[in-house]
Amino acid sequence: MNTKSGFVSLFNGTDLTGWVGDPNLWTIEDEILVGRTTEDLSYNDFLRTEKEYANFIFYCETRLRGYNSGIQFRSLVEEEGHMAGYQADIGNGCWGALYEECLRGHLVHYQPELIESILLVEDWNEFQIVAVDDYILQILNGVVTAELTDPDGARSGLFGLQLHSGPPQEVAFRNLCIKELES
Repeated sequence: MNTKSGFVSLFNGTDLTGWVGDPNLWTIEDEILVGRTTEDLSYNDFLRTEKEYANFIFYCETRLRGYNSGIQFRSLVEEEGHMAGYQADIGNGCWGALYEECLRGHLVHYQPELIESILLVEDWNEFQIVAVDDYILQILNGVVTAELTDPDGARSGLFGLQLHSGPPQEVAFRNLCIKELES
């Protein structure tokens, strides 16, 4: 595990301490969080933090072998376990977009002319999310893919890693870390 200087790790590399999710879908392999389905999944599943975060810089590396996932942030859990809130999109035709799961939908759309030249398909990609008060910034492999001032958006909430409904796939996350900021 590689925690950036000044950041705190969100994952201990050995178990799901600090996280809530289905251990049949989420495992740890060589200090990497892996979400995997071997059959069609009829719902979106989320591995989520126990702790809420407000203002922060978040960093992780992610690899998708499938078609769709995402990183929820400043999100809440609905009664049936689904997450609602901001999502940094990961997947075919949506990498780097900013979506609001179960709420307003697309806030910043996918930009193929920007993403296609920087995306490492089925390899590790670096994702950073900055959230300060009503300002959101997403950076994929060093390139800004979404920037938004959103006075109507949530100001705090949980992180969640999505395993999207649909055919079998695998999404992996490593080096998840965060620097909490004052507002």
